[in-house]
Amino acid sequence: MTRRPSVTVVVPVKDSGHVVRGALDSLAAQDYDGAVNILLVDGGSRDDVAAVARAYSATVLANPAGNEEAGRAVGVAAATGELILLLDADDVLPATDWLGRLGRALDLAPDVVAADCLFHEHRREDPPVVRVCALMGGSDPLAVELGWADRWAWHLDRWTGMPILEEERHGDVLLIRIDPERPPPMGSNGFLVRRDALLQTGYAPSFIHSDCVGDLAALGHRFARVEQGVVHLYAEDLRTYWRKANRRARRSMRGDPVQRRGYRPSLLVTGRQALFSATLVGPAVLAARGYRARPDPAWALYPLLSLLTVAAYVRARLFVVRERLAR
Repeated sequence: MTRRPSVTVVVPVKDSGHVVRGALDSLAAQDYDGAVNILLVDGGSRDDVAAVARAYSATVLANPAGNEEAGRAVGVAAATGELILLLDADDVLPATDWLGRLGRALDLAPDVVAADCLFHEHRREDPPVVRVCALMGGSDPLAVELGWADRWAWHLDRWTGMPILEEERHGDVLLIRIDPERPPPMGSNGFLVRRDALLQTGYAPSFIHSDCVGDLAALGHRFARVEQGVVHLYAEDLRTYWRKANRRARRSMRGDPVQRRGYRPSLLVTGRQALFSATLVGPAVLAARGYRARPDPAWALYPLLSLLTVAAYVRARLFVVRERLAR
């Protein structure tokens, strides 16, 4: 039997020892007939990440900038595998054939450059916040409703609102061609990509996943979306969700990181969507639609997450305005 291409797994970490074990356990369980090496790119951890790396024979690289975008760039530059798997510390691969299915999707056509999952895996045993994020296909209800998404949203019956130029089905795999200037936010949470092609993108010094996906599309490549999921343990409770929503909103309002490609809705469109979410009525209707499509009591949290997300963006806007006035 021909061995599969070698894979380098790039995982940015920072004080992630408590969650990255799940990712590493799921990688160790993969039934993949090829070499797999793991790079943990550390942004300055003060926990036991180094000890965890030793336990799983992973290599630790330093990420002086500290943020995950720079960490991915460090990992990509150091990768030696024919393929690179971009994984987050809070991701878990739910099946032992997960990596093999992505790898086989790359074999469907010579111009397929990368493969990832169509879904976020929905597991009944996960906390309610994790479950509702999986069901809505992301962690930001506003972004998902505006179409800035890359995973299946059960309440909207779609995986993205970005333009798909071409879609071709091969069994449980969709081969797609996308608009380079308006790519979906693919490129993280389990994105398997050919290393030689990725090195031709603007991945450094800061790996912005949608920018790199747009670069690959501009080079003429297609992408495979496999009908399987990846577990993303984004937030175990509402307190953690609120903290992360504030961080995400503040970075967005500051324009950090600076993106070359991607979704740039007008202020009017964004404001209208924020008003829709803040009323709670619209999100409640969407939650009911999602419950009919995929029943789970966790849908009851959807209006609350929408309201928290709007509040985080308003708070971030006020914070940025105060920063500018103080200069």
